Amino acid sequence: MKKLIVIVCLLLSVSAFAQQRLSIQDCIEMALENNIELKNSQLEINKARATKNEARAEYFPTVTAQALAFDALNPMLSFGIEDIDNAQLRQLLYNLYAEYGANFGLQKEYSYIQKGVALNAMATEPIYAGGRIRNGNKLAKLGIEAAELQSKVKEDEVRLQTETLYWQIVALQEKRTTLDQLDRLLDTLDKDLSGAIEAGLAMPTDRYKLKVKQNESQLNRKKVDDGITLLKMALAQTIGADWQTMELVDTLGLETNPTTLFRDASEAVALRNESHLLDLSLKAEDLKKKMTLGEALPALMVGGSASYHTILENSKPNAMVFAVLQIPITDWHKTTYKLKKHDLDAEMAGNTRRDLTEKMEMQTNQAWFNLEQSWLRITMAQTALSDTEANLKITEDYYEAGLVALSDVLEAQTMLKQSRDELTDSRVEYRINLVSYRQLTKN
Repeated sequence: MKKLIVIVCLLLSVSAFAQQRLSIQDCIEMALENNIELKNSQLEINKARATKNEARAEYFPTVTAQALAFDALNPMLSFGIEDIDNAQLRQLLYNLYAEYGANFGLQKEYSYIQKGVALNAMATEPIYAGGRIRNGNKLAKLGIEAAELQSKVKEDEVRLQTETLYWQIVALQEKRTTLDQLDRLLDTLDKDLSGAIEAGLAMPTDRYKLKVKQNESQLNRKKVDDGITLLKMALAQTIGADWQTMELVDTLGLETNPTTLFRDASEAVALRNESHLLDLSLKAEDLKKKMTLGEALPALMVGGSASYHTILENSKPNAMVFAVLQIPITDWHKTTYKLKKHDLDAEMAGNTRRDLTEKMEMQTNQAWFNLEQSWLRITMAQTALSDTEANLKITEDYYEAGLVALSDVLEAQTMLKQSRDELTDSRVEYRINLVSYRQLTKN
């Protein structure tokens, strides 16, 4: 017996240990650490930084080295007496070669460049490139800022998604508690009803009405349990956890009037990351235009090279320095239209910024209205709950005194459940609207 008790205790302890008790703050921290979309946004920041480093490399000299080794089937260059077109001169050279060639070690034909090695190293440094290098680095820096802002926007989205799922689960758990209370009331009615029927104080048909209500409660419980499972799966996927071991520990607390949180919509929008992103888009269009203009401006480059080869006889190392000035002549006409396109893109970006700013202001005002409405909904739901609790108490007293029918009690219980569910829904709605408004106003 003692062994059995020990085994049961061990199983209970393992089961408790396996449960992962999570508060709302725990879930947010896990989401920020494990969420796939946030990980990808961090990778986008790293990509932007790599692009910035790539653009910065344009400031430094470019150094190249080349090595060539070859062995041709035939000489690339050959010249002899037979290659002379003038017949008299050709004959004279033949005579001289026949008489003196052997003594002086001369040949009738000479060949060059059949095999050899060539080495070359060159360094170039841009002095002026029409501002393209400088503006390219500025554009790459804007890319990093944009990626960081987009990551913050995604972080806000993940926070809101996490809190929404968390409180929706808590709401369903609250509704399950309400169903537990309702079931206990129905069980009590069931016991009382049996005695009332036997005493002739209630009709047998009342049992069928009660059974219908119990079946309805059972179906509602199934819906709630399934909803909790699905929402836990979604939350687990968001935060990177196992939904089967999650246990949410936070409950719906008391809410406060949100009046002190109000902020002017235009001021709030100016602080949002989305507004900063729109500002960056305008700056980016300006830099792109400057880079296009730089393509039509002169470019100056200096450099130096060193070489060595064994292709010709008496080979020796060589070196030189050089400067290259490139002046586009015919690109101005094409660049004019490119600049016009950039002007149109900039105008479109400005229009988009104004349009989205107005929409964000409307979004902020709508979020405030939703928050106010959810607060009003809470106060009304609290009043309704108090009324339905009192109504159920009176109806039960009347039922026990035989003054009302069972259907009246069942109706009062239904109204109480609806009131409790309404209060739960309104409080969850308030919390979600509160998080949303705080994000939009940076409260």
